[in-house]
Amino acid sequence: MSDNANYVELRGINKHYGSFQASKDINIQIPKGRLVALLGPSGSGKTTILRMIAGLEHPDSGEILIDGKVVNNIPGSERGIGFVFQSYALFRYMTVYDNIAFGLRVKKTPENEIKERVAELLKLINCEGLEKRYPSQLSGGQRQRVAFARALAPNPQILLLDEPFAAIDAKVRLELRTWLREMITQIGITSIFVTHDQDEAIEVADDIIVTNQGRVEQAGTPQELYANPATPFVVQFIGNSIPVKNYDQFQYFARGGPDTVAILRPEFISIFKKGESVQFSRSAEEGVVEDIIFRGSNLEIRVRLHDNLISAIRSINDPFVEVGEVVDVFIYRLFVVDGDRVTMEYNQSLKRESVVI
Repeated sequence: MSDNANYVELRGINKHYGSFQASKDINIQIPKGRLVALLGPSGSGKTTILRMIAGLEHPDSGEILIDGKVVNNIPGSERGIGFVFQSYALFRYMTVYDNIAFGLRVKKTPENEIKERVAELLKLINCEGLEKRYPSQLSGGQRQRVAFARALAPNPQILLLDEPFAAIDAKVRLELRTWLREMITQIGITSIFVTHDQDEAIEVADDIIVTNQGRVEQAGTPQELYANPATPFVVQFIGNSIPVKNYDQFQYFARGGPDTVAILRPEFISIFKKGESVQFSRSAEEGVVEDIIFRGSNLEIRVRLHDNLISAIRSINDPFVEVGEVVDVFIYRLFVVDGDRVTMEYNQSLKRESVVI
């Protein structure tokens, strides 16, 4: 994460719901101005963390700090936080204008200032001209933009978003991801959003905090988490992971302990037709194509190699392969999980062929 001064901190946070422990010794540091994703599967504790920061839930122990001040006993309404809910939570009987103005009116802001602020936000969210419409007259993407604007209207210091794109169809969701990142970069507000979608987190966030079973597994930039997963959970959760138990069947990889497991990703593997002139043909192994899945700009090729079904990506511009075809397979590298340790192992033939990957 960034070396900037931390703006939001959680220190030793624990939270129970009856006998269920939703948060287990959570320690988080979020620098000012960063866009951070809380990423994890359902039930991993990410939404509980968000709600505790917002003041909607209270920790059993530990401290929550905002701008260096402990806020455990400060009401959420006084923490300088804007919250965007998964379901938008717009007031259906209010116009777009009145929805955005709501928080300002609660603060008894003068009406002329409200008018200026609403106009500014309508421009920011690209919804000028929609101020007289009601939520039922808006598309899903427009409703979500209005929800963002309403949260931003009182000039909060922190923006919290709970699964902000979950209720939107796939095409609009992709558009809103780009828009959200550009908007938050433009206004510079410290932002934290919850998601279970790793593609969403990787594309949008400056930093990602991965949660699992109430704990923080790893925190870092998307690049750091993808390239250097620190725990067995992260290496299998991030990326398109393919677990392989008997990886000593692959040539040029040294077997570890009896309980070690290898994790492959499609980008670690190349598949060649027989006779293709390629750099690694001397070290490739034979596999049989079992399935081909069209992915638009490329193909996912599923190949049986020894006792393992693995996947690789092949360009649609490469020579076509068919189901049942015998192909050459070269594995560049793989992750090895041994207990709690995760290491990267490289194909030993790379040294022999003087190739640096």
